[in-house]
Amino acid sequence: MIDLPHPPPGATSGPYGLPRPDLDEAHQALAEIYAEITDRIWTQILHETGLSGRETDPDSLDRVIEAMQSGDPITALCGRSLAIRVAAFDAISTDRELIGSPA
Repeated sequence: MIDLPHPPPGATSGPYGLPRPDLDEAHQALAEIYAEITDRIWTQILHETGLSGRETDPDSLDRVIEAMQSGDPITALCGRSLAIRVAAFDAISTDRELIGSPA
């Protein structure tokens, strides 16, 4: 049996206790690549998308991912990895709903 980590108290989670990717995860993904220039790149992406960075809805993340994917090759790859993560989360969520299994 696999012991999956649990999200922090108060955090929303999806199937298997995995949270859906959000803007914080997108920002963190950039920080892992760009380190000290992350804030400049993040501010540029937020400006391009018209977001504040505090949004929590899936459409905002989709806009950020789209902006990342249209950026330089490294940012685009980071955006692609987030898009894959969102697609996998959505597919798992749908599968769990279809089979009626508790998360």
